[in-house]
Amino acid sequence: MWRLGESYETLDTIYCVMSNCVFIWDNSLQNGGTSDGFSLIFAKWIAPIANKLGFYGNIWALNRIIRKLAHLTEFTILGGVLYVVLRRYIEYGTVVKTIGVGIVIASLDEFIQLFSLGRSSQLSDVLIDTVGIIIGISVVKLTYYISHDKKIKKYILKN
Repeated sequence: MWRLGESYETLDTIYCVMSNCVFIWDNSLQNGGTSDGFSLIFAKWIAPIANKLGFYGNIWALNRIIRKLAHLTEFTILGGVLYVVLRRYIEYGTVVKTIGVGIVIASLDEFIQLFSLGRSSQLSDVLIDTVGIIIGISVVKLTYYISHDKKIKKYILKN
């Protein structure tokens, strides 16, 4: 078990999880106009690129896609960092428990939006967030696997 002063890496990753949650929940506290305005900046920036790729549509459709991708991205980062933290303390079922904690955080995110002017809570966002958590876990597990595989190959070639 981790002891104070033993490893600052654990404190750093816990700080990353908490910072990510604060970032997510702070975005949920924004009113609908502010939130739309912020994602609209990205939509206007990406629209010319999308048009060159042959995707034509109105700016509000692109804005909606960007908002959903923002959910996915936030929770992909959260899923990866959360998995790293929980993996240090939980020996079995880490993936399932990480997904469970992620769903709780996503549900709380949607609950917060119920109290933000011009915002609503959507089950589809919790599902998108859950997919993000799973992607984050998968990226970390793949990174661990590749890293571990390289160490084994290096050991074999050395001996």
